[in-house]
Amino acid sequence: MDDSLSFESFFEGAKKAAQRAIDDHGRGEYDEFALHAGVAVERLAKAVLISKNPIYIAEIRNADMLLYLGGHLQMDEEKVRTVGAKDAIARLRKIRVLQADPQLDLLIEMRNGAAHASTASSQAKGMISPLARTIETLLGDLDKPLDTFWERWTEPVKAAVDEREDQVLRDMQLRITQARHRFDDRFTGLPKGVKERALREYPAHVQTAWGIAVPLRDDAPGLMAVADCPACSGLALTTLQATAQSDTTLVMSTDGLSCELCSLKLSGVEEVQACGVQSRWLPGTAVPASVAIESGTPPGQLDHDEAEEG
Repeated sequence: MDDSLSFESFFEGAKKAAQRAIDDHGRGEYDEFALHAGVAVERLAKAVLISKNPIYIAEIRNADMLLYLGGHLQMDEEKVRTVGAKDAIARLRKIRVLQADPQLDLLIEMRNGAAHASTASSQAKGMISPLARTIETLLGDLDKPLDTFWERWTEPVKAAVDEREDQVLRDMQLRITQARHRFDDRFTGLPKGVKERALREYPAHVQTAWGIAVPLRDDAPGLMAVADCPACSGLALTTLQATAQSDTTLVMSTDGLSCELCSLKLSGVEEVQACGVQSRWLPGTAVPASVAIESGTPPGQLDHDEAEEG
């Protein structure tokens, strides 16, 4: 039998596609995420079927595939056909490895849509949980640990299926990890110390470009400041909006963050507070004396040190 139809081939293919899907998600390429997530589920589903009996991946319409997979018939490689994603999942449900899951079915539909350039990105963005949940179930059937499959994505993927956590916190933990890996990957193969030098020298660039606090919009008071990035710890730009005002003081809250070093972007007060971002003025920045930054973050904020351990 062709080595590409072996358990090892399907398992490694699923692993590669799943990790690529998470990377796609972190870059905001949600159509590509749906495509690779669907491929990951399909290949791992086939690996599980093969672990039980190789003929379980045979395409029903081609009777010769049963004999080929059983090792009693030779076939030309171009004639080899195996079961598709929907049928592979259906077979695993019949033998009670998987349960009915409308979100998983939607993910597979979006995978097919992505292949034809018609996936709705807004839907695909929220499909991390069904992907992680299904992979975890299939790995459990194979008695394979999560960390050997997800590797550096293990902790954020675990968080994606932890319903006890707030959805915003789960999303932030994943996005911070995605940004941190993206930052580390930029320095792969470069001499030792280049990354540390970039972190050390980048603040001077920020101060040169954004040395003065400027109005951001005409309809509401807004200012720009800086904060330590919760992903790479570099200096990130933040935006602030007015949340309270008295006769003498205008109180501002951070409502956005953008880090050029790791490409992490946060939008809205809720995301910013969940990551514990604390804006501050750069030294020498011209800031109106009446402006004060609202301090403190709500209970349950994502702890930066804990996020780094993930």
